Amino acid sequence: MDYLVGDGQYRIYPFTVQSGSISFTEWCSLLTLCLAPLIAHIAAGFPSPSYLHARPPKWHERIALYNPTSILWRYIAIADRRVRAKAWDKWDVAGTNALFWTSRGWDGSEEMITLSAPYCTHLPEHARITLFSGEFVKTVIVTLQGTQAIVALGLALSGSRDSSDGFITFMGVDLIFFPLAFIGLVRLFCAFWLTDDFTYSLSRRGQDSIEDAPQPKDGDTRISMDSLLDGGSHEPNMREARFLPTSYWGSRVVRAISLLPIIGLLVMCVLFLVQPGGGKQFTLTAFLVALFYLIFLAATFVICSYYFIRGETSTTIPCLASKAYKIYTGVLIGMAVAVFVSACVQTRRTACGRWTSAPYEAGDFGICSDSKRPDVIRFDFNKYPDFGLATTQPARDLENKTLGEGEFWVRNFTGTCLGTLGSTVVKHASTLELVDLEELEKIVPPNYSL
Repeated sequence: MDYLVGDGQYRIYPFTVQSGSISFTEWCSLLTLCLAPLIAHIAAGFPSPSYLHARPPKWHERIALYNPTSILWRYIAIADRRVRAKAWDKWDVAGTNALFWTSRGWDGSEEMITLSAPYCTHLPEHARITLFSGEFVKTVIVTLQGTQAIVALGLALSGSRDSSDGFITFMGVDLIFFPLAFIGLVRLFCAFWLTDDFTYSLSRRGQDSIEDAPQPKDGDTRISMDSLLDGGSHEPNMREARFLPTSYWGSRVVRAISLLPIIGLLVMCVLFLVQPGGGKQFTLTAFLVALFYLIFLAATFVICSYYFIRGETSTTIPCLASKAYKIYTGVLIGMAVAVFVSACVQTRRTACGRWTSAPYEAGDFGICSDSKRPDVIRFDFNKYPDFGLATTQPARDLENKTLGEGEFWVRNFTGTCLGTLGSTVVKHASTLELVDLEELEKIVPPNYSL
């Protein structure tokens, strides 16, 4: 086998174009499977922004919001704020979930719960999500996807023979973003307090910016325009200490536990690259996928740990507007595009119907074989003319004689057989004489099928 890169330990198979035979409908299915985790976990990671400044954000100020690191930070920060809350009401859940755009940029600080209150035109009905609400259903779906991702990756790393349940090491385009589903597990920590059932608007006050508003004095209250609110709808007091410090033991526990899924997937990624006890073989697509997740997970762990130690509490990651974070976001986007293009070109269908970026010699056996179907045999009559499909039809030879006991024909068959070699018993062929079936059909009309 030739390798693009090979030093005896790490081997990358040559980049090959294998997707030419994929039909349009198959492409539609593949791209749906590919982009579904991206849409479900990235695009849904933030609510619609609440604009408290007349100038809208520029594209480069928006793009970093959809960095998966930003989304993971937001989920952990919401869970942490709920644990530290001395009391938790509708104002807290709305102000914590909202994505505020101000003259200072994106602001998810605790102070915004109070500062944004005069601009709230609608609050959620409860201080937590309700059963069977949109957010509840969304959380159930992404949690199941996250669990499936971790289990599938674990089966692949353990070398399980249940390949139908495991992650394909030489993945095709359908699975390149599948590991992103683990974000659903981190979302679970704050699932009961995630909502988008709120509205903030500058038009209510007739101002261009939240900074133009007169600051309320201690004890000042205003009533929300939301007719659903009752006597508990008064805006929170400006000076009231509503949250415990991050040194609170509950906050430390939540932050530590929330990092476990990130650490777990990072360890899986390292094991995938190192492959202890394995041959350390990759396709270019598989290698780029592993590199993408290694960079993303390592950066996420370092960034989140750093700001946790500093005691940051904002629901928007503190470095969101920094040039370094925007560069990091650009690197992730560039790598994601490179992975996508590589996978689209290299993907092919295996004999069992699954998709891979590997050539047959590297991919089909490991992908298609499992505990129920352990044998994947490829026939190539041009290379191995003594092997093929054995059949006793037609029952006569060129001399119009009936085939004897133990005699059979070996058909010229090129392809792959899946199944189980359930017995060690074999038949001995008395001859491997080459016969042209067209000549044989002149004597014995074909009345059989394979």
